[in-house]
Amino acid sequence: MVDLRPWVLESHISRIASEIQEVELARKKLAEAFRRIKDKEIFDLVQRSGFLDVFEKKLAYPVSPVKLEGMRVGAVDGGMISRSFHGIDLMLIRAVAAIFVYGSEGRVEVEYFPREYPPPAIVSNLEPLSRSDYEISASLERLLAEIKVATDSQGRHPMDIIILDGAILPQPSDRPSSPSLFKKYETVIRSLEKLYRISTGNGILLAGVVKDSRSTRFLQILSRLSPLLLGKVDELKDLLSFDYRRIIQRTRDTEFLYRFLDVGERTTTVKYAENSEKYGPLKDLKQEWAEKLNVFYLKPVELDSPLRVEYLSSDVNPIKTTQKISSLIYSLSCHHPEFGLPTVQVEAHAQAKLQETDLDFIYDQIVQKTGITPSLMYSKRRAYGV
Repeated sequence: MVDLRPWVLESHISRIASEIQEVELARKKLAEAFRRIKDKEIFDLVQRSGFLDVFEKKLAYPVSPVKLEGMRVGAVDGGMISRSFHGIDLMLIRAVAAIFVYGSEGRVEVEYFPREYPPPAIVSNLEPLSRSDYEISASLERLLAEIKVATDSQGRHPMDIIILDGAILPQPSDRPSSPSLFKKYETVIRSLEKLYRISTGNGILLAGVVKDSRSTRFLQILSRLSPLLLGKVDELKDLLSFDYRRIIQRTRDTEFLYRFLDVGERTTTVKYAENSEKYGPLKDLKQEWAEKLNVFYLKPVELDSPLRVEYLSSDVNPIKTTQKISSLIYSLSCHHPEFGLPTVQVEAHAQAKLQETDLDFIYDQIVQKTGITPSLMYSKRRAYGV
């Protein structure tokens, strides 16, 4: 329990503020040191055998915008509302693809799949799942809906690229330990492989744009790289003036890259994970697909966090795919200095979003048919977070 006596509270706040300032100063020094070697081919200065998960020679590269005229750009997002009652879990899930068709003189036509504001699917669960298993189950249901829309939309709408809202692969937290849920997880994996296969067959670029990434993938590479460069690159000597290893360990990719990247720059391209055998979701994919998933970060605007971009490589040389996708996403995301996200992705999100009142309506309809049963009772304690 927090001691709210004024003098005690002031002491706690001052300590936290001081710690933040100390870490922020060190993070600034870390970024400034590496900014000095942006143009150096630093991966030629180390044994490449230790960095086989890095495809390029530099840490950062400029991105050139492209003309969108004649392009057909799709984005898929899913909305979900869920609620647990005494004996049943109810979910509403809606997934939508928005397709922007860019014409001449800046004209844009918008198409939707399956249609504009489609009715949500109702998903119920009567099994006694634990809270964590229920959350995993809900996440998998949403993923399945989004993957299905991304796959099926290709039969109705020609596109140059499909942008998924978020990761292009389930997160380790989505990988259940429960045998009953693992079947659903395997269905997600097989559905993703179908999406990869169909997108590749149709010549459509497939990317996932993560707007609030908590990943440390890029910083993990810097952690391996820094000790090897300290004796070879004079510009990094400032790292020795503070505990840079500890700062790297306490920093997320986007926090570092906000300082490190300039607007219109991306990071080097790296494999999705350093070791696919140690990353559960990658290990669950067939090897032909696991080897084609790569990542880079892009800073499209000045005052927003960089985007983590995950993609399926469609070329033998993944750098060509990186250049195509980074140019497209930069051109789609650079319109507002404080909001760097592809406009088509924003539209897909608006189409997929659900309200709590939508679930209230469904609940009322069910109660009309069943009456208030113990399974459908909703604890007032939960409503007040008690």
